[in-house]
Amino acid sequence: MLLAIASPSLFVLRVSVTDDSGTERRTWSMPSAPYGSPAWQLPSIVAYLARLERTQECPSVAQFSDFLRERSARPVPPPQAPHSYDVLHDPRVSCWIDAHFEPAQGSERWPRIALAVLEQETGRCPWSRIARRRGAYSVIAHTHSEVSAELSRLADRVRGTGDPGTAEVHRMAQEVHGWTWRVARKVKAEQVLIRAGRNL
Repeated sequence: MLLAIASPSLFVLRVSVTDDSGTERRTWSMPSAPYGSPAWQLPSIVAYLARLERTQECPSVAQFSDFLRERSARPVPPPQAPHSYDVLHDPRVSCWIDAHFEPAQGSERWPRIALAVLEQETGRCPWSRIARRRGAYSVIAHTHSEVSAELSRLADRVRGTGDPGTAEVHRMAQEVHGWTWRVARKVKAEQVLIRAGRNL
C-alpha cells in the first residue's frame, strides 16, 4: 500500500527595499504551524520598524536578514529558510506577508512601508483573505489588531480545554500583545501631536 505524504503548509515572508540604488528583495519560509500566521509574524516587522525609528538607519534587506537571525532563538521564531518558488503559484503557501520598505524622507522619523498580508487554504484555490496597509502607523495598528484577535481566540481555547500547552501559548500571546499595545500607544500619541501641529 502506497502512502501519500502531504507537504506541510508554509508561511512565507518577502521583504523588499527600494532606495537610490534600486530594489532588492529576499524571501524566507517556515512551516505554518504553529507560528506561521500574521499574529505571530507581523510583530517582527513592527520590531524592525521600531528599531529603524530608534536608530534612524535606512532599511536594507541584509540588515533585515541579520535581524531575523537575531530573533531565531526566541520562543516565536521567524522564518529562516530561503524560499525560491513563486509564492502566488506555490500551493503549499497558506500565509504570505509581503513588506516593502523605503527610507524615511525629509523630517519623517519612520521608514516608509507598504504591507500586504495574504492568507488561503493550502491547495489549488484562490487567496481567501487579503489585507493591505501603507505607512508605519497603519502597519502597527493592524499588527496590534491581529495579535488581539489571536489572544482572544487562545483565551477561548484555554477556557474550553484547560490544556497546559494552550495556556503556555496564551501566556506568550499576552506578552506579544502587551508589547504591540505599547508600540501602538506610542504611535497614537505621535499622530495626536502631528494633528495638533497641523491645526496651529
